[in-house]
Amino acid sequence: MANSSLVLSSLDFDTLKANYKEFLKTQSVLRDYNFDGSNITVLLDVMAYNSYLNSFYLNMVASEMFLDSAQKYDSIVSHAKELNYTPRSAHSPVANISFTLQTSGVGNKLTIPKGTRFYGYNSNGYYNFVTKNPTSYTSSNGNFTVDNLQVHEGVYLQDSFVVDYENETQRFVLSNENIDTTAISVVVNEVGVGNTEFTRKETLFGLDSTSEIYFLQGSENNKYEVVFGDGLFGKRPVNGSVVTVTYVVTNGSDGNGVENFTLSDDLAATNGGQVTATDISVITASETGANQESIDSIRFAAPRYFATQQRAVSSDDYASLVITKFGGQIEDVVIYGGQELEPKLYGRVIVSVKPSGSTVAPDYLKNEITNYLQDFIALPNRVKISDPDYFYIKVDTNIQYNIKLGNKTLPEISSVVLEYINQFSQDHLEKFGNDFRYSRLVTHIDSADTYITSNDTKIFLVKKLTPKLNYATSFDISFNNRAEQEGIYDGVAYPDERVLTSSAFDYVDSNDTVWTICFMEDDALGNITIYTYLNGVKYVINNKIGTINYTTGRVTITNLKTSSYVNNISIFLTTLNRDIIASKNMILLIDPNDVSINVTETIK
Repeated sequence: MANSSLVLSSLDFDTLKANYKEFLKTQSVLRDYNFDGSNITVLLDVMAYNSYLNSFYLNMVASEMFLDSAQKYDSIVSHAKELNYTPRSAHSPVANISFTLQTSGVGNKLTIPKGTRFYGYNSNGYYNFVTKNPTSYTSSNGNFTVDNLQVHEGVYLQDSFVVDYENETQRFVLSNENIDTTAISVVVNEVGVGNTEFTRKETLFGLDSTSEIYFLQGSENNKYEVVFGDGLFGKRPVNGSVVTVTYVVTNGSDGNGVENFTLSDDLAATNGGQVTATDISVITASETGANQESIDSIRFAAPRYFATQQRAVSSDDYASLVITKFGGQIEDVVIYGGQELEPKLYGRVIVSVKPSGSTVAPDYLKNEITNYLQDFIALPNRVKISDPDYFYIKVDTNIQYNIKLGNKTLPEISSVVLEYINQFSQDHLEKFGNDFRYSRLVTHIDSADTYITSNDTKIFLVKKLTPKLNYATSFDISFNNRAEQEGIYDGVAYPDERVLTSSAFDYVDSNDTVWTICFMEDDALGNITIYTYLNGVKYVINNKIGTINYTTGRVTITNLKTSSYVNNISIFLTTLNRDIIASKNMILLIDPNDVSINVTETIK
């Protein structure tokens, strides 16, 4: 019963020491002992300190035993390995460039070998870029045109290992952290056989003892390890073989946005003669660079990847596979069936991805996603990669500001409010399935400054079009939100306003006559017209360029021919409700250029 005086609910140092004192006071021989003024307090300190260290150690050990509670990266990787999940590596930013090579003494054929180096710079500094594949070009005059060459940020490095089965602890751990695992090449040199390139696999399916494959798994210190077959599932390299692993080490997302390139290597070394590169132009600046997967991301993705069981059947399976493989290159993904499209594509799976740092995924990334998913589905040509359908929200807000109590100027208030609106877009929109909630926005605006007393905010749903100039283009726009009744906004009449309006553009009519500063609007009967102003008088040029369904929000525009517009043509829709619902493939966002802020002084 003496132990009943020990309290084990708290394990900090002071509580442990106090518990020891209380326990000793229950002993008859120490009942009147002064524990604070004698040498025994030193012994109590040692006992409490030792118990505290043991409790801390045991707590940390227990925490690291589970994926949900582990804090160390090595522990997270170890748990993920049990789920057959390999943490995503860093990914090289990719750019596409074009240039001309002027040569002398080269001949009619020129080769740009794998690993040819370029360098470029952005606001973060200078970065090396390399080619991942050799390319060849022909010319009859010594001037070679290199068009749309893909270059990847990073440098090529190698690790070499000698297979020694007498070393029971031998492992093939790569020596660098920021490896782009999509660019790994594993070559095994066996005596009498020569070099054999092994390919990467993720499962044992279809393997036998002759399969020249390797597996890649996470290792300690943010590194990766190459694992070969055991002789039953996958070929086992013979003793004494030399394993050479070539890979790209990248700076990840820091290398995004490079728009200036210079050729570093002398191509004459591989082609002979003289080679000079001129006029390197950038088709697409470097993008889709990503850093190594974080602990929180691994903790989230590993169990969901395991749940797919190496197959793609449900939409969650597709989403987990894509996020697992390309999570650093894409921000969001949504999966849905082709039966939800118009026209319908039965039996097809639509994979819509939002890339990191941009709005539309490059073609090479779409091809990589398509090819990757083919291994997990039973039927070929089932996957279709789609771009998100971006819609913008135009914000017109009138703010009342107590100038007597506040210490900011009206322009300063406008600037702060704009920052809050931008933050609202980042926090609550800009992903698939994120609906726009009007009450959240107005609350966010009010919280921008203590002395904002109120705001009166109107919003419009916007689709931005970029038709080809001097070419008749048709559009089918699904706003997927019911339009407001003509001339009424939240029960208040606005007789001069229309449900659908547009920004200005120059219009070319059926007689090829160019009309400047034109606009579109609906006529309250479901038709869309084009008009301009002649001597201050409104003049309708085309009384039916398209139609609008007020119930569904579907807008069709037929044979729109324009000769000029600034950036894009914005189509503004006044919705029935101030809350805007995002459909399956829709992403809502607020462009700072679509925000109008008017601050009015109020003295209270």
